[in-house]
Amino acid sequence: MLNKRKFGLKGRNVIVTGASGGLGKEMTLLLIRRYGCRVLGVARNEQKLRWVKTELGELSDRFEYMALDVSRRESWTKLARFVSIGKFKADVLINNAGMLPRFAKFGRYSQEEIDKCLSLDQNAVIWAAEEFLPLFQKMSGCSMINIASADALCPLAGTSVYSAAKSAVRAFSEALREEYRGKIYIPAVCPGFIRTDIMNGQGRSVSPLIRLFSMPSEKAARILLRRANAGRSRIVFGFDAHFMSAAYKLAPVLSLRFFRLLFRASGLDLFKDIF
Repeated sequence: MLNKRKFGLKGRNVIVTGASGGLGKEMTLLLIRRYGCRVLGVARNEQKLRWVKTELGELSDRFEYMALDVSRRESWTKLARFVSIGKFKADVLINNAGMLPRFAKFGRYSQEEIDKCLSLDQNAVIWAAEEFLPLFQKMSGCSMINIASADALCPLAGTSVYSAAKSAVRAFSEALREEYRGKIYIPAVCPGFIRTDIMNGQGRSVSPLIRLFSMPSEKAARILLRRANAGRSRIVFGFDAHFMSAAYKLAPVLSLRFFRLLFRASGLDLFKDIF
């Protein structure tokens, strides 16, 4: 475990991608209200970013925002330039922006769907590292917190491209963690399902049962930030995440077959394109 005081979150200047809603928004609010941080929120939707600023009320001066699409390489160059010239002296970056493509068998995805997922869920984290690690090395106690997924611990049928992207984020983060150990805090975060707008990419209704067993984004933000503040090297939370991880370690072939059969037996419209 890292030195909590050296890499803690309190009073930091934090960049949060995907800050306009869901987990990103909840982390932004908590970072400002509970940890006394200043936050630069990044997202494509400028109107939603304005709403976040309004929601902060008297603390709104602690929140700035930039409307950028982090799935584009040039956005990271622009963001790093903004930091390097002193417009926002960031010492923490939370790579939270992501998307979950519809559940489907590989071969039923369009090239556009594949490219969009890889750009946002995988490449954006690599581009962030290219731009920000050189900046963070010049300072002390910096952090780059990368949000992967439980799919990075147990790849599921119907999520091939997403699982590949998030597995890459986990592996990339853990390799960087050792390369920069003691200099920059770089944990891999693997949450279970969280109730956010990420399911909008499914293009169909989501079962109330799935929503029932998913974690509220406010709770997820509390757990994630508390463990990051404590310097955890790998942050896994959510019953489903722990169950998937344990099952895959115990029986890497049979566990995936079990989840596939479970999806089929559910009869949910959400999973129909897998079979």
